[in-house]
Amino acid sequence: MSLAQRSFSSADQMRFASACGDHNPMHVDALQARRTQAGAMVVHGINLLLWALDSLAAAQPDLPPLRGIRAQFNKFVYLDEEVEAVLTQQGPASAGLSISVDGAPRSKVNLDFGDIVADCPGWFASLEPVPLPQAPRNLSLDQMAGLSGRLSFQMTPEDAAALFPAAVKWLGTRRIAALAASTCLVGMVCPGLYSIYSELSIVACAESDLQGSLAFRVAKTDPRFQLVEQEIAGGGLSGTVKSFVRTPPVQQATMESLAGVVGPAEFAGSVALIVGGSRGLGELTAKLIATGGGRVLLTWQTGKDDAERVAGEIRAAGGRCETLAYDARRPAAEQLAFLADAPTHAYYFATPAIFRSQSKMFIPERLKEFLAIYVDGFWQLAQALRARQPRLSIFYPSSVSVTERPRGMTEYTMAKAAGEVLCADMNVSLAPLHVTVSRLPRLPTDQTTSLAAVETAHPLETMLPIIREVQSWQR
Repeated sequence: MSLAQRSFSSADQMRFASACGDHNPMHVDALQARRTQAGAMVVHGINLLLWALDSLAAAQPDLPPLRGIRAQFNKFVYLDEEVEAVLTQQGPASAGLSISVDGAPRSKVNLDFGDIVADCPGWFASLEPVPLPQAPRNLSLDQMAGLSGRLSFQMTPEDAAALFPAAVKWLGTRRIAALAASTCLVGMVCPGLYSIYSELSIVACAESDLQGSLAFRVAKTDPRFQLVEQEIAGGGLSGTVKSFVRTPPVQQATMESLAGVVGPAEFAGSVALIVGGSRGLGELTAKLIATGGGRVLLTWQTGKDDAERVAGEIRAAGGRCETLAYDARRPAAEQLAFLADAPTHAYYFATPAIFRSQSKMFIPERLKEFLAIYVDGFWQLAQALRARQPRLSIFYPSSVSVTERPRGMTEYTMAKAAGEVLCADMNVSLAPLHVTVSRLPRLPTDQTTSLAAVETAHPLETMLPIIREVQSWQR
């Protein structure tokens, strides 16, 4: 039974973040969120849970008292996705909820009904208050072990009533505030900056301590899975919260570490345009070419600060680098018209978010999004650059997914295969322009990081031979 449908906008995100205190960049900063496993801003799991509980309470105002909740936040929900709260089962003593997108569950919730059977535990009585940090803490697993304290509720009764009115009538403002405090705990305090809220398991309890705070203590850390389990109590709830410590953004090699890897004049005389050079393989490529004496023009679409950071590092090491805004979805010629010198080489690392949860095997709109970048955008760039430099040498990064066909990447694989066909025909019809195509293996980048250890190739060992091939084509 469908209870409600909605999408969460950026304004919705900011409103909930302000009310609960969880300003983790994954939820509120588009630029930093793109460097997480999610690849873009995602909705707070607790916001989804509270919305689902509010939807249930609005549909059934005579719900029995809540005894317990177990919520599993299995997959991200992105901004502006159409989300549905579904009542999957209900009986006198329990109910099940699903938070779904396109019919596929992203989170699952089990509810138990009944009278409270226990008092809230007393272990938290002596814990010291922990101030809410202005920015998310960045703690190691060793620093998290044994951590404990009390985190004040940030959500006021007025905010709770405005955001979740039906749930407040059912559960009360203190329990809503305690649930909201749990995301503040995970996103800001422990694990903090690199956290992913995974699971909540709580029971309702009678309070003797009416302080407006959520007590917590770390019960377990597991380095194998980067797992953190915490006991929590407060606001008439007690139980456990599980979260993961996600991998920090991938750091590419520094200019200092690349000194000596290529000759100081190996790429002298070249002007290389690096589309998508503000991070990842584009950043590494820019640094290698600059180390070899080439002049680099690196582009950014949203990550201006990242691009300036890379350019600053290159210049500090004596290299030549400029940055420019470029959107592969817009006409290339008008964006590059002001360039004083025609690039002799180009590297095309433009890409949308690759990994997104989806319920259907094939989504035409997703394919169009990939084709707009990997085919149309590449073709326009090549045409614009070729008009000024007929002997242009370009690199087109394809993927081993074309042959390996990983599950859930149908649209991406189709677009990369189409790009390969285009490049082959360009080499036949547009000579002396030449496109070098390479099916790259999985490499450690922001988009490929995961919680579990995954074997990846070495970026420098993979890219350097390709760069040398591309750079030497005209010679």
